[in-house]
Amino acid sequence: MPGPFSVIRRTLEGTRLTWYRARLGAMGRGCHIDPGVSLQYPGRIRLGDAVGIGRHATLRANTDANPGITLGNGVNVNDSVVINANRGFVTLGDRSWLGPFCLVYGNGGVTVGRNVLVAGHTSINTVSHSVERCDIPINDQPVLTGPVVIEDDVWIALNAVILQGVTLGRGCIVGAGAVVTKSIPPWSIAVGVPARVVGRRKGAPESPAESV
Repeated sequence: MPGPFSVIRRTLEGTRLTWYRARLGAMGRGCHIDPGVSLQYPGRIRLGDAVGIGRHATLRANTDANPGITLGNGVNVNDSVVINANRGFVTLGDRSWLGPFCLVYGNGGVTVGRNVLVAGHTSINTVSHSVERCDIPINDQPVLTGPVVIEDDVWIALNAVILQGVTLGRGCIVGAGAVVTKSIPPWSIAVGVPARVVGRRKGAPESPAESV
């Protein structure tokens, strides 16, 4: 028979999920949202089935796009992750995973496929500033945006930085600490600052067309 603290914990979790379900744009079955999570502009956030969101994560769907943030079935967002739609959108495909302290800026649009693994402290950024003029502050110059697309079955290791306009092809691997400024072909292995392709996964299809 469960103890009193277990009963209280389950009751609080059930109350919290009921509160979220009433406010989110959509929420599937079997979701788990830890205490301390901040879901801002919840009507523009959609969760699939069995989504997990860790403690102190922030999802901010501050955008006219509806939904601004979409998490597919089985997506896992770890502790202290920050996802900002920032007038754009962020979509994570089924069974993808964001490690602790990841930062995602969706200004230009972020599309993440299925079964993507993003290790902790990685940043995905779709926005930068124009710096062409020196007579006015950078803060007053135009904002530049570009989409980031991460295809299925990609693994991004710790502390990587993915910059605007980049596509990571299916099945590629990005090494720890890499700064990705250009698109990476499917099944490739890329490392370094800036990231460069240093190999290809053993057993990968012979051509990108075979990866579809």
